[in-house]
Amino acid sequence: MAAATRQLFVNSPANRSVTIDLGASTTFVAWGSITMIDPRIQFDRDNAVVIDIPFIDGSRTNTQVSGGDHWGDSGAFSNVHDSAVVRFGRTVTFRMRTFGPDVDAMGCGIVITNP
Repeated sequence: MAAATRQLFVNSPANRSVTIDLGASTTFVAWGSITMIDPRIQFDRDNAVVIDIPFIDGSRTNTQVSGGDHWGDSGAFSNVHDSAVVRFGRTVTFRMRTFGPDVDAMGCGIVITNP
């Protein structure tokens, strides 16, 4: 078993992304995990934090959440994509976003392969 992780830290409102290149196409499990949320003033309705996997090998993953105060219309890239996948591929892109003027967050993208 081989594994890779990448940390993401986001000051609100902002987003960060990171791509893990496995070096060759292989079967893997990947997921994103939020590990810290720090409301700098008050955590309320205008705040949101998300980590997702918008791309595998440059192709968009499935949309899981859309609409509401923070997400786009059906089909928009701003929606929440898969947060965990089991796939065959080489690159996995993680994206972490915070919404609202007063929240910071940290998370990580994790990929485990079967050699």
